[in-house]
Amino acid sequence: MLDEFYAHIGQYRGSSYIHWNMRDINYGFAAIEHRYRVLGGEPWVVDDSKKFDLARLMIDIYGVGYTGHPRLETIMAQNSIKPLDFMTGKEEADAFDGGDYVGLHRSTLRKVDVIANLAERAHHRHLKTHTTWWEMHGGTLRSLIDWAGDNKAIALVAGIASIVGLGIAVYTLK
Repeated sequence: MLDEFYAHIGQYRGSSYIHWNMRDINYGFAAIEHRYRVLGGEPWVVDDSKKFDLARLMIDIYGVGYTGHPRLETIMAQNSIKPLDFMTGKEEADAFDGGDYVGLHRSTLRKVDVIANLAERAHHRHLKTHTTWWEMHGGTLRSLIDWAGDNKAIALVAGIASIVGLGIAVYTLK
């Protein structure tokens, strides 16, 4: 399995990878690299600039309270994403101990699908979270002013109001 994984990584060396919390030596790219070396392989190391931790990006975008814990399972529920073959970490450990490798494989495939689904919804701004617009944009008056300045409809209305106000001012001065 690791030979196939690193053959894929080697074939797509310039690719970027979206992941969920795979950032440390215990559970992440470094753990997989270490395991492969122990087994006698030489892994293609994915540069950190090509790794995108969706779990951290969600916090950066939506704030720490965007969903409950465990985050992946609760954000799935908030967005009506069915778990299907998805297993929790404990369930996967039990499946491994019980030799249910097919179930583990299905769970992994489901998690890949879920992460892609969440990333797409976040990209298109369709992800349902507990975060309000106000919280997501910093919760400050400056954020509101910046948003209004970037909004073309508000800019148009403000421009028309300015022209009308200028016209009224000039008219009353006569």
